[in-house]
Amino acid sequence: MQGKSICVNLSRKDILHDVNFKAESGQVTAIIGPNGSGKSTLLKTLAGEIGTSGTVTLNGHDISALKPWQLAAMRGVLPQSTSVAFPFKVYEIVRLGLANGLAAIDDELTAKALAHVDLAGFEDRSYQTLSGGEQQRVQLARVLTQVWGTQHTDQPRWLLLDEPVASLDIAHQFAVLHIAGDFAAAGGGVVVVMHDLNLTALFADCVYVLSQGYVWGSGTPSEVLNIDLMQQVYGIDLPISKVPKSSIPFVLPQVMRKRLGA
Repeated sequence: MQGKSICVNLSRKDILHDVNFKAESGQVTAIIGPNGSGKSTLLKTLAGEIGTSGTVTLNGHDISALKPWQLAAMRGVLPQSTSVAFPFKVYEIVRLGLANGLAAIDDELTAKALAHVDLAGFEDRSYQTLSGGEQQRVQLARVLTQVWGTQHTDQPRWLLLDEPVASLDIAHQFAVLHIAGDFAAAGGGVVVVMHDLNLTALFADCVYVLSQGYVWGSGTPSEVLNIDLMQQVYGIDLPISKVPKSSIPFVLPQVMRKRLGA
């Protein structure tokens, strides 16, 4: 997946400015940055949901030339939140992902996807009665059915995830990010918007830092998560250390509170 000179203007306001972006299949690529920096807009542009004066290619195809069903067969998108107005059962929500997915003939896929997100047996539950975190995992199951079986296709499929762990407890945060990592390890591509810098450092292979609609840096977590860049982007002094031996960076907000006199 690649974006070149991505510029987006919404409601007469420039949101993204000449953004160049590249994500490789087999990797988890994270997009981080402060609120309002353009992360979700970039993800929607990469998904083909927002137009751009630049170009976005997916598996070598210009997405502007693809029909909706062709795009849906290559990538699944998990938004920050999804409103469901009708009293659907959980299995009905998950099966929406099968409409254009290449695995639509698999009658057992709904149950497989729900088990994958730790919701086995939830098929006949009313979607509206679930907690926010459970609803988010149902939506992830829907997206997974759409792009299931990456290793069996001649081109990678993609997961585009917008803050997928924001409403989850810590155990399910790790579970969802492990699902993303396993999807990438099987040959798929993952692009994920994240706020938690420590989880980003732990799970991402590549990180893009956005602020005010510009890319301020990109590279591995060790290259990007440094004190100077984080101070420039977030405007606060965040001490960053590294786990011995693994060299995975981690942020220490507790030290920041002490410096503020908390």
